[in-house]
Amino acid sequence: MNNNIKRGGWLAVVLLGCFVLAVSALGGCSNSGSWQEEVKLTDGRVITVTQKRRYEGVYTGQNFGDLPREFWLTFKLPEFGDQEITWHENLQPHVLNIYQGKIYIVGVPCTEREFRQYGSPRPSYLGYRYEAGRWQLIPFNEIPEAIYDTNMIIANGPPRGAKFVSFAMKAEEMKDDTLSAEAKRIDPRYSALNY
Repeated sequence: MNNNIKRGGWLAVVLLGCFVLAVSALGGCSNSGSWQEEVKLTDGRVITVTQKRRYEGVYTGQNFGDLPREFWLTFKLPEFGDQEITWHENLQPHVLNIYQGKIYIVGVPCTEREFRQYGSPRPSYLGYRYEAGRWQLIPFNEIPEAIYDTNMIIANGPPRGAKFVSFAMKAEEMKDDTLSAEAKRIDPRYSALNY
């Protein structure tokens, strides 16, 4: 009987190990989420942007996953023709705006992986300007102060899995006292990660 208990215990350990490996493998899966988002520009216009994110982690049915790894923004602006403009990076976009006829996007690395991928930037914001049909990475000092206010959703995804994020929903998010000041507005002294 003692040997049967040992074998039964061993079998339980093996089955538990297989279960842990299966869950770990699923945890490494990627999933994505996309939604439409209203974005208010400095000139007063409100445009609709399609935001897409690829996440690593387990999809729970209530959120899009654990870690956002890739981000896409797609939108149209009449002054830039009929073509859709798409931005794609491994940075969470905080700002999409226009200043003096140029489009800017400012993103932030989400984890140490992205922080190092982008050269450990200090301050921890990376600016892009749309020029001649391409996104150009620009030095921090070329991000206009007039667009420092965050106008993109800060959360890991839309509330309750919404497929449309209104400007009003984001205004509510900005009232959240738990959000850091540097998430709400670009701060030239900010370093996202202390690596």
